Amino acid sequence: MVVIVFTDLEKKEKQTLLIQNTTTTLLIKEMQKEGYLKELQLLNEKNERNQEWEFTDFSDLEMIYFYIHRKTHIRDDRNKTKGTKTEYLRTLIQFYKYIEKNYSFLKKDVPDFIEGEGLKNLRPRHIHRFHEYWSTAPLGKKGKPYSPATIQSKSAVLKAFLRWLYEVGYVQYPLQEKILDASISDHEIPNKDLYPEEAFQIINFYKDHPINYALLTTLMITGLRIAEIAKAKWKDISYDVATGNFWLEGYGKRNKPFLKRISPIYFERIKQYRKRRKLSTVIDKKDETPLFSDRNQKHYSTKNLSNYIIKVILDTKLPILDGRLNNITPHSFRHAFAIYLYRQGADLYTIQKELGHSDPKTTERYLEKIIKRENSAGFFIKDNDF
Repeated sequence: MVVIVFTDLEKKEKQTLLIQNTTTTLLIKEMQKEGYLKELQLLNEKNERNQEWEFTDFSDLEMIYFYIHRKTHIRDDRNKTKGTKTEYLRTLIQFYKYIEKNYSFLKKDVPDFIEGEGLKNLRPRHIHRFHEYWSTAPLGKKGKPYSPATIQSKSAVLKAFLRWLYEVGYVQYPLQEKILDASISDHEIPNKDLYPEEAFQIINFYKDHPINYALLTTLMITGLRIAEIAKAKWKDISYDVATGNFWLEGYGKRNKPFLKRISPIYFERIKQYRKRRKLSTVIDKKDETPLFSDRNQKHYSTKNLSNYIIKVILDTKLPILDGRLNNITPHSFRHAFAIYLYRQGADLYTIQKELGHSDPKTTERYLEKIIKRENSAGFFIKDNDF
């Protein structure tokens, strides 16, 4: 049997002690490794060959690991990104830690309790209790409960995982049905608005800094997520003779393809970045170097690049930063991009497709405040009439 995290343990009964005495950080770090997947797939095949259920002898941790790392598309670039896997792991390991912490309670509460098991001993009532705990416990930043947006995100991950466990027969109850509705209303959505004028101020502050100038410009002219920029490669850039423009092509969230126009003037800023990093500026479809590399000519991690950009924005100390409840982040530029397109006359459908949103309501949220303000009845009031 394959055992994730500590391979010398051979019995599931030891996993309770294992999980309780291993930090969440260590578990996530170990389960981020992709080397176990092939071994688990071989176990799948062995079970099938022996005409047994495909997940015979899988432990709970192995089920979590397999769910996170399993491939659902033939092409590697269409499967979960490293960042997505990490976020899923944070949620599912946290959930499993809760189960192990309440192991003794489950043993008393479940008449047909199975020794050494966690997930298989869950009943719908336990999921209901956990979901309520999740929404009120001081698990968020600075010891506060999670924000509604975080609860919504985590609930979606857990619900999908529990549904999969039920579909493959690992648990006997449709536990996912006890995940309560965690959708949030418009006023609960964090304010990430950044007006184009504010974005331009930040960008122009760094016009003499090739690194920051190119990064901030690219965020503004593409509307890409920071993860998409972090993983972009030089080979993803092409030149179109017909239009006289450069194009950045790749796959974004949920493996949706994107194609972003980069005019020659903005492409020059990217070239200056690459020159500073001592990278080639000659377009080459075989060049695997990062579009924007770190000082070691390696890809930035999404987190590191995001933190770097937040810092350079704060370092400007521009007046537009005063009084804001939330930091301006790379994602804020995505909002500025949407507002800019709207002001230039792009319709909602065009903006939705450009941002890669599946639901037009998501795009509407980006534009809600600007549309309300620009269509306010207050503009019918003439300043000198009173």
